[in-house]
Amino acid sequence: MAQGPSPTDFVSIVSLIIAIVSLIAAIANWSRKDAKRIAELAHDEWAQQKWFDLYFSTNSAYDAMEKLQADSVVQKSGTINVHGGNYRDRASEVIRLFREIQAMAMVFPQCLPIDMLCAATSGFVDDPMEMLSKQRLKNLMDATNEIREKALVDTSVLKRVIK
Repeated sequence: MAQGPSPTDFVSIVSLIIAIVSLIAAIANWSRKDAKRIAELAHDEWAQQKWFDLYFSTNSAYDAMEKLQADSVVQKSGTINVHGGNYRDRASEVIRLFREIQAMAMVFPQCLPIDMLCAATSGFVDDPMEMLSKQRLKNLMDATNEIREKALVDTSVLKRVIK
């Protein structure tokens, strides 16, 4: 006569099932942690890219303002002559760049670099001479440098790219 399974067989089967379930749970937990790490890394890279985009646009606006200042000559009568164009058109282009970077900046959290950028790129409509202010240009450079600090490339990104 054949005997039925012994109590030790049941214990062995239950132990095997518990071991398999534990292994599946450990794999699932590892996968969840890995997915979370990858998502955080992707978010950090995305945020850094947004700071870089703002930095690049701000730097372009700075260059345009600096060039306008270098090309502009204020006459004794108060009129502004510009080498290679007219002041109104060139100043309007710089203001367009300022508005573009302000629009980008408005979606960032309020912080010192964004506050500095907004202060450096607003208030030009009331006084055309503000566009030629060396202090305004310096303020814009200071804001650009603050944004650059946020945009610096994380060295871990470079290490992954260089492999």
